[in-house]
Amino acid sequence: MVLRAWPAPDTQRGSLMRIHGWLASTRFLGFVPIPEPGLQGATVHEEGGRLWDLAPWMPGEPDLGRPPSRMRLCSGALALATFHQCLSSFTSFGPSPNLALRLRELKHLISGGYQELRVFVARGLREAQRDVALRWLDQAEREAPRHIERIHYLANREYRLQPCLRDARPEHFLFERDRVTGIIDFGAMGMDAVACDVSRLLAEWVGEDRVSRAQAFDAYVSIRHLGEHEILLIKALDTTSALLAAGHWIRWHYVEGRAFEDSEAVHRGIVRGLERLDRLCSSPD
Repeated sequence: MVLRAWPAPDTQRGSLMRIHGWLASTRFLGFVPIPEPGLQGATVHEEGGRLWDLAPWMPGEPDLGRPPSRMRLCSGALALATFHQCLSSFTSFGPSPNLALRLRELKHLISGGYQELRVFVARGLREAQRDVALRWLDQAEREAPRHIERIHYLANREYRLQPCLRDARPEHFLFERDRVTGIIDFGAMGMDAVACDVSRLLAEWVGEDRVSRAQAFDAYVSIRHLGEHEILLIKALDTTSALLAAGHWIRWHYVEGRAFEDSEAVHRGIVRGLERLDRLCSSPD
């Protein structure tokens, strides 16, 4: 079992109870750790000024290969689609909160945010990632205006919203051999379009490997259909990631001065961001 202490004061009891309610609806899947009720029947417990829950420890290990084997890639996509399908009864309609947030961030960067970050990077020590960061900033500032109108259009469309992971990373998908034995870490769960989860998982797991993306996409849609505008939303999310992701690493390192256990994390994050931006710049639209 896993006894989890949720961050205080960031975690609200109502939000955590809502997540637990969603997870309870996926009990039959077998790969979702369902929180256990206490003696009073509650799954959320308060002690020492923090919220706690208790859930089964899920077996297996994540596959961090980029990309993983075809069997594991398809198994992961099928598990995500099944998870989404299981929660499809909790449906509403509206704009994607994720894309709306990214649109606001992108507008800020275009209106001077890229330049602000450039000032901090220029003042920093001459580290390995400094020149890469400046290249990304120059390129992103030139490229962003080309996409803003389309992103604005898609951000204002209505989509089918439902409970989503909102943090669908390869680290959260556990395997034994080629079978998914666990999906873990639901703290970011919330209502959004399923395209947000699909985009995040494919971006981190397979990048621009077209064959692997097609295989994962085909596996997903064999369970959960994606409409035309959901597919366009995936593309918009991929575009915004290329225009934003490296900027997060730059801000964390040069502006906020965050420390990371992995000393190479910042450099890798910015390099990956530049690679994605290079591919976006070379695309015809």
